[in-house]
Amino acid sequence: MGLILIAVATTGVYQVTQKADIYYYQGHALFIKSQYKASIPFYRQSLSYSPNCIKTLSELASACLWSGNSPEAIKVFQKLLSLEPKNLRSKKSLAFAYSWVKEYAKAEALLGEVLRADAKDREAQKRLAEIYLWDNQFDKAQAILKALLQSNPEDARASFLYGKTLLYSGKTKEARQVFQELLKHSKKASQEGA
Repeated sequence: MGLILIAVATTGVYQVTQKADIYYYQGHALFIKSQYKASIPFYRQSLSYSPNCIKTLSELASACLWSGNSPEAIKVFQKLLSLEPKNLRSKKSLAFAYSWVKEYAKAEALLGEVLRADAKDREAQKRLAEIYLWDNQFDKAQAILKALLQSNPEDARASFLYGKTLLYSGKTKEARQVFQELLKHSKKASQEGA
């Protein structure tokens, strides 16, 4: 009798897990084609069977963000962090979502946590600089980007953000020089790749 109950319970758990996976992969197939809005119902259906599945929550949050539903993305990223409070990737993603709704102080605080855990996280540094740029704190953005470019002058994303920061702070001539250098490197790289 005990073995029968175990077999029935195991089969039931397997079927629930299988359904969660089927819906996840249907959403994922759309997500990787950048069909974010269309993927959301499949992720929600998957979560109805497995509500704490990290990969599903992560992709749902990103799908919400990229389809323009920042408030929903924030809720899902917050749930992710409640499940994995030390996940630096989720903190960076939540900070990015906060910046989309102009909650710069929250975004800055999260990126500060990430950088205290890993001071060399270049992605977090660039995101923080970008938040400062959006929040018109150009001096702070420039300081971060200068340091990044000193350690790696070939970082095209940091160069681009640095050029934008110069442009938005009224330093048009310097910004133009940065953008011209980026174009020159881009042309050189495409010629070398041909």
